[in-house]
Amino acid sequence: MDITHNLEINASAETVYKAVATQSGINGWWSKDCAVGEREGESSHLKFDKQGTIVEMGFKTLTLQPNEKVIWECTENGNPAWIGTKIITEISSDGDKSNVVFSHAEFDEKLAGQEAFEMTRRGWDHFVGSLRSYCENGEGQPW
Repeated sequence: MDITHNLEINASAETVYKAVATQSGINGWWSKDCAVGEREGESSHLKFDKQGTIVEMGFKTLTLQPNEKVIWECTENGNPAWIGTKIITEISSDGDKSNVVFSHAEFDEKLAGQEAFEMTRRGWDHFVGSLRSYCENGEGQPW
């Protein structure tokens, strides 16, 4: 079971790629407090302050295809629904625009309709908008 967003972003494929594959990019739209491994096989650690509660997440970078594809696998999360899931960003260029398929994939089907999954879906609604804003205007809404 996947959460998928199809986006048209008014930015180059390189801009979108850097947003999802680098420390400065992730800082700009997703997590204000993170350490991002920028090579395949490296780990990333993100922290979020959710109204005074610190939430931590760990990921392993599985795939980095410059300006085309990034895949992270979740290795650590307080929400057990995330463990083993993958965050996949596929980018294709269309002149000055990029077509982006952003997916949080491979959730257990048993989670359909449950709060752990629905909370994740709502979170991505916010962060995908933040990604678009960051790529187009240089200002996202990271937590």
